[in-house]
Amino acid sequence: MQGAYTQAILFVLGLAASSAAFIGVVFFANVLLSPRNPSFEKGTPFECGMEQAGEPWASPRMRFSTIAMLFVLFDAEAVLLFAVAAALRGNPIASVEVGVFVLFLGFGLMYAWRKGALEWHS
Repeated sequence: MQGAYTQAILFVLGLAASSAAFIGVVFFANVLLSPRNPSFEKGTPFECGMEQAGEPWASPRMRFSTIAMLFVLFDAEAVLLFAVAAALRGNPIASVEVGVFVLFLGFGLMYAWRKGALEWHS
């Protein structure tokens, strides 16, 4: 029994070592084979074949992150509701529990709406 555990551990270590070695070989081949011809044109920012319209980096607006977070939250809850709906099959207690959950989500949406989190100002 002890030999089987040792063999399994050695197999996993061998897989990890061979994966690391393969990655090392790929990086080494990249260093050897890739051309290195830096120029001014290659160093300039490129934007759809046209001259750059503005600064290459702009900080994202925090307004977007609030809406994105609300979308992910309610999207995940909708997926969970579909998964639970398949398991209900006429169970009245489970239906009441899902109804309470949907009401809780509705209150959360109403709160976000009242706080102005769903409004987008340009």
